[in-house]
Amino acid sequence: METFQSAPRALRADTRIVSILAALIALVVFLIDALTPLDIAIAVLYVIVVLLVASTGNRTATIATAWGCVLLTIIGFLLSHDETVSSGAFARCAVSLLAIVTTGMLSLRNQAATTKMQEQLELLNLAHDAIVAHDMNERITFWNRGAEALYGYSAQQAIGQPIQRMTQAKSPVPHAQIRTELLCSGRWDGAITRMRHDGSEIVIASRAALLRDAKGMPRAVLATSNDITQRKRMEAELRRTEAFLLDAQRLSRTGSIAARLPAGAMWWSDEAYRIFDYSRDVAPSLDAILARTHPDDVAIVCGAHEAALSGARDIDVEHRLLLPDGSVKHVHYVAHRAATEREGDEYVGALMDVTETKLAQEALARSTAELAHVTRVTMLGELAASIAHEVTQPMAAIVTSGGAGLRWLNREKPEIAEAQQSITQMIRDAKRASEVIARIRAMARKRDSQPATLDVNEIVGETVELVRRELERHRVDVRTALAPSPLTVQCDRVQLQQVLINLIMNAAQAMAAVDGPRVLRIATGASHSDEGYAQITVQDSGTGIGEETARRLFEAFFTTKAEGMGMGLSICRSIIEAHGGRIWAEAPEEGGARLCFVLPENAGGDDEH
Repeated sequence: METFQSAPRALRADTRIVSILAALIALVVFLIDALTPLDIAIAVLYVIVVLLVASTGNRTATIATAWGCVLLTIIGFLLSHDETVSSGAFARCAVSLLAIVTTGMLSLRNQAATTKMQEQLELLNLAHDAIVAHDMNERITFWNRGAEALYGYSAQQAIGQPIQRMTQAKSPVPHAQIRTELLCSGRWDGAITRMRHDGSEIVIASRAALLRDAKGMPRAVLATSNDITQRKRMEAELRRTEAFLLDAQRLSRTGSIAARLPAGAMWWSDEAYRIFDYSRDVAPSLDAILARTHPDDVAIVCGAHEAALSGARDIDVEHRLLLPDGSVKHVHYVAHRAATEREGDEYVGALMDVTETKLAQEALARSTAELAHVTRVTMLGELAASIAHEVTQPMAAIVTSGGAGLRWLNREKPEIAEAQQSITQMIRDAKRASEVIARIRAMARKRDSQPATLDVNEIVGETVELVRRELERHRVDVRTALAPSPLTVQCDRVQLQQVLINLIMNAAQAMAAVDGPRVLRIATGASHSDEGYAQITVQDSGTGIGEETARRLFEAFFTTKAEGMGMGLSICRSIIEAHGGRIWAEAPEEGGARLCFVLPENAGGDDEH
């Protein structure tokens, strides 16, 4: 602020000195012209006075000084001559007046031109861009305020200095090539790296134009520049980010898809093209997607498109692609409505190639099924005593009933009614034996999951009967608390029985070391924590489990048994989760262990079991 205030004061001081000097010269010229008999045009020296005042740039003072000098010339002429005036004196006076008037007019014109030029320079100073002019020797002749702000040098420091040495310009294009192009075409533009006064580097966008004189010879260069350092850094970050994104998409097999609806304009990333197995010259469109969609999944893709047209906020679908070589890909598409404008809704989404994941899941499911089958077969050995007991008992009852029937018929007067009753008992016991054998064969048979609507209470009853012999051997007291109203689930009968057998047998083995009562509680009912789910609870009165054990109990190969493999409960979890449920373990306050699992209740009513 002090600098800007001192400049006008210095200018006023200079103007005052010039004005005093001009007044003194005018006084001396007047005295010589009026009081000396010199036959020379002394009044011509008034030109100096006019030029001095004109140099202050004050137009009014210049006009007043010129007229004053004219008046002084005439007064001096009158005072220095009497009635007889020679023609030479008149000529000298006329020459002086002409010189004064001409000088005044030229000074006023020069002031006007200078003022206009200063206004133009001031406009250049108001520009935000850096504007620099230099001669053909590359010495700076003009340096506006924008250049001062950009490079950190004042105009006083810059003018007269070689621009290349001062800013240490570097360009991808050689300087000689830039100069040659400027001389040939008269223009050049491009990006240049330059050094600021503080030593920091900046990148500028420079535009240079060549000025020629009347003969067409190069005279000067005018260049405008603006700082694009931040923009260049951002562009480099966009390029780096884009490269990272492309690599990430390629590694994760995830492509990007953007679409504007209802117009249908669409954009795919490189990875999306790869997933669809299209070349880059194919225009992205819904028709192109449908052409690659598996015929059985076209309805899924069309449904997702209809949902987007209706304004759905999020899209999440899985479907298959059938490629020209006959291979099938599994893809997962998720999209989100990013913006709504007059042209329609804009969706941004990700297309993931989940083929390997699907194949791995299928392989895992097959492995789990194989392991579950092996586990069921292994269980048969452990249940051999129960099988023998279950089958022997109805067969013995059949023999007994058959003998009784024969005795009723062999009497002197056959007892037909008693014989019929014996035969009815035989049929009932035979069916019972057949059902036991069928259940054992079903568990031993290797087959795919066959979900059906099952009554939870009925399955619990069947399973308990199936392991009754083992429970009696372990002296386990079974207590059930079954749901009062029918509770059905959609599940595979054999797999659900396998889960229950595993939990019951684990509970029986956990109570083997208990000296007191060995109580096994099995409860069924609607889940309180999972609405719409049926819950089955198996609780023992054994030694109990800790929190860490409860958390890891269903991990593969984790076991608390010395001879265990740690696969039984892991398989149970796989079976329950495959049916849409979950399984967990708890450590009740009263001791022992409580294992619970929930399954979605059947929403379709009472279907066939």
